[in-house]
Amino acid sequence: MANAVAAKAYVDALKLEHGSAAHDKVVELLGRLSAQPLELSSDLLEAVLVLNQETQPLHAALCVQYLMNSRMPKVLENQLRGQILSYGKHFADFYQYALPIQADTPDGVKVHSRLPLALARIMYYLTEYAIWQYVRNFQPDEVFWLNVNQLYRFSELRALDSKPIFLFDDKAGGTTIQDQYLILQMLSVLGNGNLTVRQINFSHELLVLLSNRMTMAKKGFDGASFVVDLIEPRPAMRFRQQACGEWARYWSSAELVEILHGWAIMMEAGRVPSELKRLVEPGIDAGLMRMLTREWAAKQVMFERSERVAVNNRQIEVAHRLTVLHRLIRKPDEEAMQNQRGGDKDSFDDAANIRIYGFVTSRKRDKAAPPLSAGLSLAGEVAEPAPEPAFPRWALENVSQTGLGVSIDVMGNEWVGLGGLIAYREREQENWSLGIIRRVKRTGRERIYLGLETLSTRPLAASLRPTDARLIDPTLPPEQVWLAGHIALFMPYRRGGKLVNALVLALSLYMLGKQFYMTARGKHFQIALGKVLEKGSDWCMAEVELVKTLDKLPVAM
Repeated sequence: MANAVAAKAYVDALKLEHGSAAHDKVVELLGRLSAQPLELSSDLLEAVLVLNQETQPLHAALCVQYLMNSRMPKVLENQLRGQILSYGKHFADFYQYALPIQADTPDGVKVHSRLPLALARIMYYLTEYAIWQYVRNFQPDEVFWLNVNQLYRFSELRALDSKPIFLFDDKAGGTTIQDQYLILQMLSVLGNGNLTVRQINFSHELLVLLSNRMTMAKKGFDGASFVVDLIEPRPAMRFRQQACGEWARYWSSAELVEILHGWAIMMEAGRVPSELKRLVEPGIDAGLMRMLTREWAAKQVMFERSERVAVNNRQIEVAHRLTVLHRLIRKPDEEAMQNQRGGDKDSFDDAANIRIYGFVTSRKRDKAAPPLSAGLSLAGEVAEPAPEPAFPRWALENVSQTGLGVSIDVMGNEWVGLGGLIAYREREQENWSLGIIRRVKRTGRERIYLGLETLSTRPLAASLRPTDARLIDPTLPPEQVWLAGHIALFMPYRRGGKLVNALVLALSLYMLGKQFYMTARGKHFQIALGKVLEKGSDWCMAEVELVKTLDKLPVAM
């Protein structure tokens, strides 16, 4: 660590010996440096800057690994997140040793010349920390924002905020401390808990591309979009001509939004802008671009929303996973069908087996027959039927025409995530409603607030059979099969003020234009799948076009 050349040679040796683990070795080295009294010299600062630059690609690879593995075990996720945050924290902490050094000596002049780069990297790693808070549905606290605002204020006082620098790679384009600060402030506008991990990352990448289209001013002006006070422990807010102090800074997002609007139009037409080709992935679409355009609009967009009515002492029962939801929603249909058949369950099951397998097997009969212990006790008395499984209960906080607000414990609800499909009902209700989780926000270390959109209050259990195949795959798990077809949920769904027919089905079944025979409530239809409206990890909701109504299903051979 004597100078930049020695640091480069050290990193090269680390990479050769440890490969990607060189990332952690560098963190250990910085930890040892910071643990002892340190007098920062220009050579040591140069060495650490090189150390940072040479290992940043390893750091970026770890971040990509996290983004690409949404289903990794919690232990591995915590370990990976710890590695990423520790790296940024150690470098940001080290660079702060350069802040108090004055340019009154030759060495001090050299340190001062590298201050813009050191400050920009501190701001970069503070932004990275904030992103991780948003990813985990937390909000950065007041201490964080006070430190961020004071850091930018310091750069202004030293007249360093607009000096151009290359952050890590001169091929990636130049930036400034002000650009990095604006990236962080504009991200804070999105911290409402309604974006997925990949959408937050995409929003950050957009700001990296376009942050230079915004410029901060010391005085308010008519076209200002946002304002931040550099001596307050708060992020940016909308500028509404309010009186602000001398340390308030203003900027307009008009040029940024104009570019986003053009890109959104291209994406709606099915084209991907050349600037975004490396960034677009599943979940990144024109809808997201429209939402960002609205959130970052030059003037706040006012839109009508359903009134929320606060409630007390009410709870809802909740279920998740498509197979469980289908079983709950079809229960009244099965009971009605059994009543119509006079309780002849065997004939109903036999008919289903004939459709799937072409014949009734004794194995199926044996499997369907309940064990003796299910109906009789050891004393020969009739045993009570097994109780219905207990469902998680969530505290209801508010209701509106379009959904619910609920509060839950973190413990026991680890499966909850943005875009999750659920069924819910209040205790006294018999029917289940179908909903999707639209907002996830931590209100404390052990509590989470969820915003649920109601997709349908009366979804129908449906059975699907492809029109181009005689029988469905007989190796499918039984819970994925109903009435000799694939399970699905049919519902009317209001989107953009228009009511459309929609179908929730297994993601593996979806193909645009694919046709199915559908059975729901004893009626039969031939349908074609339209565009996807929503998508989860193993399910999707697609528009449905009615091809024709059927009197009966074609016989499966």
